[in-house]
Amino acid sequence: MNTEKEYSETAKRDVNVDVDALLKAINEISESEIQRVDDDEGQRVSVDGREYHTWRELAEAFELDIHDFSVTEVNR
Repeated sequence: MNTEKEYSETAKRDVNVDVDALLKAINEISESEIQRVDDDEGQRVSVDGREYHTWRELAEAFELDIHDFSVTEVNR
């Protein structure tokens, strides 16, 4: 499981996001190839040529709640 920290405005703290689960869900929704874009932060991905700079931005673009992919949610 690949996890990365993402700041949660709702919880007002960093949450660990299960990136693999998020990308898998988006892949099923979009039926498109998801490509990671190399940068210093390592959080950029491209879906159908559109780049997303945070995991939250990516989840919201596909109408997903980032909290559903937090490590505490996944392990519940």
